[in-house]
Amino acid sequence: MTVVEYPNMRCDVLDSLAVLSDTEYQRRAWIERQGFKAGGFDNFDYHIDVLYDDTEVLPNPEDSLGTVLLPGDEIERLRAVGAILDQLLDRHGDAGDEVFISDTQWPSVVSAASVALAAMIRAGGLRVVL
Repeated sequence: MTVVEYPNMRCDVLDSLAVLSDTEYQRRAWIERQGFKAGGFDNFDYHIDVLYDDTEVLPNPEDSLGTVLLPGDEIERLRAVGAILDQLLDRHGDAGDEVFISDTQWPSVVSAASVALAAMIRAGGLRVVL
């Protein structure tokens, strides 16, 4: 079985894709701020930081091959997520969560994240980190 160099970062990417593909969670966590212990929170910006800054799988997922990502579908699927997010980030900058999830392109983010998550699971998901 293929193993990535930074398994914890792979887990972070999987988590961020799961969050980006779940509109119910986004509403509850990002807008209503429900479900967190005192002082805890989650927001869109956190997941942008994970994908672009912390793990650097975006905007060029192929650069993370072997370190965080595996060969195959997940590279192309993450590239699609990045293309949509790049457009939204260019359009809205550092606007709040509500602005992003209200954008007419947000359903495309949700769909692309869901497809990318599925590709990562098919490639081995978390099993590649053992």
